[in-house]
Amino acid sequence: MVKAFIDVALPEEAAGEAYKIVKQELIIPFEDFIGKKRLREHDWSLKGRIQTNGEVIRETIEMAGGDPNAVLVKGPGITPTKEQTQAALIELEDERKPEKLGKLVTGTPNGYLRGHWLVKGNLERYENPGLSDLLETSLPEYDKAGKLDVMYLDGGREKDGYFFVPENDVDVRINFNRQTVREPERLSAGSALYAKVTRRRDVVDLCDLAIEKGDEIVFMSKYTVRPELDGEKKKIYNDRREKFGLERREGNQGDIVDAAFARLLAKPEARNLTVLVPDPSYGPKIAAVLNAVYTSGVKKPLGEFSVCRFSAGKSEYGGLNQVAKEDGEYRLYIGAKEVRIPVQKGDMFEAMNYDYRDAECYVKQAFHQTAVKNYDRVVFAFDETDMYDVPVVKAIRKEARKLKKVEGQDFIIMKPAAAAVMMFTAPLPGGTCYAYDNLWGDIVSDAMDLGASIASINSVILLADGRIWPEMGGAGTASDLVEAYKKEGFWRYDPIPVIEGLAIGFHQAALKEPENERLKLYAQSLHDAYVLVLKNGIATPDLVGKLKASQKTGVDTLSFVKAVRVALAKLLGLKEEAQKQALELNRTMKEIR
Repeated sequence: MVKAFIDVALPEEAAGEAYKIVKQELIIPFEDFIGKKRLREHDWSLKGRIQTNGEVIRETIEMAGGDPNAVLVKGPGITPTKEQTQAALIELEDERKPEKLGKLVTGTPNGYLRGHWLVKGNLERYENPGLSDLLETSLPEYDKAGKLDVMYLDGGREKDGYFFVPENDVDVRINFNRQTVREPERLSAGSALYAKVTRRRDVVDLCDLAIEKGDEIVFMSKYTVRPELDGEKKKIYNDRREKFGLERREGNQGDIVDAAFARLLAKPEARNLTVLVPDPSYGPKIAAVLNAVYTSGVKKPLGEFSVCRFSAGKSEYGGLNQVAKEDGEYRLYIGAKEVRIPVQKGDMFEAMNYDYRDAECYVKQAFHQTAVKNYDRVVFAFDETDMYDVPVVKAIRKEARKLKKVEGQDFIIMKPAAAAVMMFTAPLPGGTCYAYDNLWGDIVSDAMDLGASIASINSVILLADGRIWPEMGGAGTASDLVEAYKKEGFWRYDPIPVIEGLAIGFHQAALKEPENERLKLYAQSLHDAYVLVLKNGIATPDLVGKLKASQKTGVDTLSFVKAVRVALAKLLGLKEEAQKQALELNRTMKEIR
């Protein structure tokens, strides 16, 4: 009888099609090993979210989170632009406007997922095990690259910013012009709370300076996660472009900060570029890393490494971000303390916080994952001079004393920019866990595979109760491959993150059913099977060129998964099934040269 269910939040676009293939070839035929009805699927697609006004996300998380034996495997999904949402509404014949939909429809579900009280999860990303020895290293070259001028809002987080670390447990709420805009939340003593105003005039001036230079501009913001704050900055940028007689760049133009940052690392251009980052926090960090990389080049890691992100708090991904619709003031109520923050119409306001207990949990997880992976050290990328980071630093030293860890040897505390510069340009020898805050960790982890020539990245959510929930999102949804499929009739998507995410999910389920040897064997074999296929020189187009195999065969998604099915059947001792599927593969394999 199934005890540990696997709840699958279905992926979208090319990733969704890859999942369907994996399910058909690698899950349904092996039900005797897996167990009947172990998988429970949940439609987290944009259409599915619209049809339930986002309730499908809440229901899934509470179903899986409330069952201590359940494992949630999350696929990559769309964080839609307004245009994408409107197109989906039209297709569904839904007359609502995008702005009338719930935040779980139009925003990213990640913040809600990781911050939910049943999850309180932090994210870890790392290279899939067993791949590094199979792949050639091909690093970007910057000797012919043009100059980069990174422009960002000055003043750091401190400019028009307000920091609070309460000495006692407090209730926190926020009003704007006497209307509640953030409901009361209880924070424990030692937690971090931060609020900031970004003046509209400052963003306009920065955009004008960038446009007046005349270079091609690489705009970077996180408007999918902070739709009002960063979304308004992008609107201002487009309004200024239009004012200068340039075309607007609406929708996703590859300008979401993590994707744009990774692209600049992986594909340096010969022309001079102005990199416009209208953010005073991650803007200077991006400048530091890009300047270092374009000067010194990217270096391949000297050992295994991971990026562990502090995702559980209501920081950027769960924070409040608003554009003031009128002149007025925000009022922060922190226990008995009241803070008034005046704003003018059009100014952008943000507020974020995390609980000290969440910081303690995160630090424990980072040390634990470092020990489990037998890494040499953990590098905590938190700034002791930044009041918002101070509680995390306090938790680091407290846990280190408890574990008898030596600072400078077992762990290092570095400023976030310095840690990322080291990670890309001067990596430490041996295994290293890099622990970042959520947004900066998101930016640098998305660049791991592109900038540092890491072939396949896997993500897992580390739950506060000790569970591990895997993601299938290493390659994203790959919307560009949808158009390629329409022209070619076959998929080029690399399904390894989907397969590995499911393999981890089955492994976690097997831990809950220790007597189930067949499930344990299947989980391990699912991982080993795709590694064997890569050893044999078979891979999808994005990966085949990196293989060290003497003979290499580029194939479409379906052919790769079918090859994995053959290897999986052999590993499970199903000789006749393996022979049968090998014949089928030989007959149907689609090579892509």
